[in-house]
Amino acid sequence: MNIDLDTTIGAVLRKYPFTRKFFESKNMYCNICQCKTHERLQIAAINYGHDPVQFVEELKEFINQHGKSSES
Repeated sequence: MNIDLDTTIGAVLRKYPFTRKFFESKNMYCNICQCKTHERLQIAAINYGHDPVQFVEELKEFINQHGKSSES
């Protein structure tokens, strides 16, 4: 899965369920709020005061370090 600024939070959580911990570490409880799962990473990052590009890079690094997708 190619993760970029236009990827939705829901798509990330479906493919990589363990990323819930990443979002929670940023005070983003996206797995709880059904509205937020449809939000793009860019908008979510901005709404929570994060630089969107850096946020996506940190998310990708978290995925690389912590596991595989649920579809592996």
